[in-house]
Amino acid sequence: MKLKIAAAALALTGTMMLGGGAHAAVGVSFDFGNVAVGYSDGYYDHGHHWHRWAHRADMQRWSHDHHDDWHNWRHNDRHHH
Repeated sequence: MKLKIAAAALALTGTMMLGGGAHAAVGVSFDFGNVAVGYSDGYYDHGHHWHRWAHRADMQRWSHDHHDDWHNWRHNDRHHH
């Protein structure tokens, strides 16, 4: 019985030590594959549904990588229709 208690205590201590030093990698990703046309205020997906950019960095990256489908104005700007 003492051996089982000692083994459980050792396992618990090892788990706590690993948990204290381990860091979970957390991140948010954005699927650029569904963006059909981008605008400064958001984008249309391939199903022609409107979305706002979740982050300015997403807009900047997509506009840089897809300049042929990028419009540097708001999607409802009447001067560019």
